[in-house]
Amino acid sequence: MAKLMTGPWLWKHLSALVVLILLVNLGLWQLRRLEERRSLNQNITAALNQPAIPLTGGPVNPAELHFRRVEVTGVFDNAAAIVIRNQLLGDRPGLHLVTPLRIKGSDTAVLVDRGWIPRDDSDPEPASLSAYDLPGQVTIEGIAYQTQTRPSSLAPFDPPLKADQTRLVAWFRVDIERIQEQVPYPLLPIFIRQLPTPDAPTGTLPQPDSGATLDEGPHLGYAIQWFSFAVILVVTYGLFLRQEVRRR
Repeated sequence: MAKLMTGPWLWKHLSALVVLILLVNLGLWQLRRLEERRSLNQNITAALNQPAIPLTGGPVNPAELHFRRVEVTGVFDNAAAIVIRNQLLGDRPGLHLVTPLRIKGSDTAVLVDRGWIPRDDSDPEPASLSAYDLPGQVTIEGIAYQTQTRPSSLAPFDPPLKADQTRLVAWFRVDIERIQEQVPYPLLPIFIRQLPTPDAPTGTLPQPDSGATLDEGPHLGYAIQWFSFAVILVVTYGLFLRQEVRRR
């Protein structure tokens, strides 16, 4: 038994302890992420349950309006519509149609994500979106979001305009500052994901999607996984030491 406390064995004990501490901390980190997600969901739910805030074209605070229900009236600038790539409706790949809405009584517009449209595999960057034009004055209710940024350095980026281009049609995200470069009127520093209209016929395109998912994510499952690995390590290493003692 004394030999199990000598130099080579001490390194084995230390290595097992370091791995155990790492596994436990990974489990605790996932539990913290779970609590953060639950807190965020509570804030989102509270914001969604508040009355819709009318947008008139005046200055807004993006942080204060993030995940808030808003309402705006205006006319869509259909000619300036763009699409957001890599969007799913269930398991169906497609795009999201984003169109500037010229706000009534103002020279300002706000980008509206009108929802999902199917993608033509032979034409992933559609040259024309006129099939989805919506003329005349409309009132839109939806959820406000801050501008989207690249989530990591590995995420794809929207390229700058080429010399022979006046606008990009297909984008990876709603980057309001970049999109502002290709429209002649000021944009609010938020965009809206349109909520579904109760009386809209089934299958109407675009199909709105608020984007507000309130699930708790995989954090609890990951925490259980890391703690399980920690238990397996303790049991396995204990059995290994027991076998070594018996052998000696």
